[in-house]
Amino acid sequence: MTPLSIPLQSGQGLHFLAKNERQVLSRASHLLVPQVHEDRGYPSPLPPGEALYPFYTPSDPLVLDEEVLVLPIHPLEWRRRTQQARMLLQHCGTPLPERHEGRPLARILELSIDPHGEWLRQVASLHPTTEVIGVTSQEMYARQAAFFAAVQGCRNVHVQVCPLSRPLPFPAESMDLINGRFLHASLPEHLWPLLLEECVRLLRPGGVLHLLECLRGESTSAAAGTLYAAYRHSLERRRVASRPSLPGARTIRAFQPEHLPLRLAKAGLVAVEQQKSLLDFSAGMPFHGTLREQADDFFQLVAPLCTHHHAPLSLEAYQQAYHEMQLELLEPTFRGYWHLCALWGYKPYARVLRPIPSIHRGQPCSHRHGQPCALFPMPKDVQQREPEPSEEADQTHDRSAERS
Repeated sequence: MTPLSIPLQSGQGLHFLAKNERQVLSRASHLLVPQVHEDRGYPSPLPPGEALYPFYTPSDPLVLDEEVLVLPIHPLEWRRRTQQARMLLQHCGTPLPERHEGRPLARILELSIDPHGEWLRQVASLHPTTEVIGVTSQEMYARQAAFFAAVQGCRNVHVQVCPLSRPLPFPAESMDLINGRFLHASLPEHLWPLLLEECVRLLRPGGVLHLLECLRGESTSAAAGTLYAAYRHSLERRRVASRPSLPGARTIRAFQPEHLPLRLAKAGLVAVEQQKSLLDFSAGMPFHGTLREQADDFFQLVAPLCTHHHAPLSLEAYQQAYHEMQLELLEPTFRGYWHLCALWGYKPYARVLRPIPSIHRGQPCSHRHGQPCALFPMPKDVQQREPEPSEEADQTHDRSAERS
């Protein structure tokens, strides 16, 4: 039987052996399949007797520090990102959540657009009077998105080439809404504080920052869990080897999207909220076929990363697990889920001035509470300043302090 070969990024191929020629996976490969814990934040419907294994997510990092693991212009990566954008639009029903639809939006910014500008064009068609701007680090993404916007007749779409690692070329307080999806895939961990500060600078008072990330993925495919465990193990080895002169230094932190609400609050955003949802791509569901293709593309793209000479899986073991994953995803009893989390926060109209108590005991605090920060400006007749204390009140306070 002639082996089937699929080209990879590095020029290698995934050669699938015939059934009677398959090699048994090594013992180490089976140890790489951790089961998902049962204490899940969002319940996953699971048939009795089935186990869930880790599955790839669109938030999995493909960039470590300055090292790009997968080229954004690779044909498989191009197709994977485009499919994700279209799938999310179908899953959410509308590009903007209902909570933001009624807000006056003069200018919207999208961080790291998809190759065809799907989200940009949807927002622009629904809000023709709103200026919709997208930024990307890839010039080909910008050209393609601008081309499709022109064909669709969206004259209010503008795309600019600018990586998120640099200050964005827009004036302060010029955006009403900033949107970002799966930024953890392309943004190194150490750049998140800088990006959030930049977003707060660009937002107008009362503007909103909206982010979407995938907390985790899980499925009933044990082979997909083996491939995913090999991918995460390879990332950890690269993280440890990033600074060999400093043992234990964590220059590349693990992906922890649950810390995003705290990061938004530290950046200065208020009324930070989050909403979780479940994207079901089990057999028979609308997104089943799309996720099968995306899993195929993803594990082909990261194959060179997972099969080098220090990797936990050999090339033969990786090939067999890849083939078994394809078969398991086609089974009628297959179950798979992405746990998505949307987060948003607002830029306040004023900062909260916290009182600083005096270090001298018995002395009154000279710092006063500032006006409470609000998402929307208060009417002028309501904004009243606190009355200044009179000299007579100060003298009375001094006499009572002397008596005590």
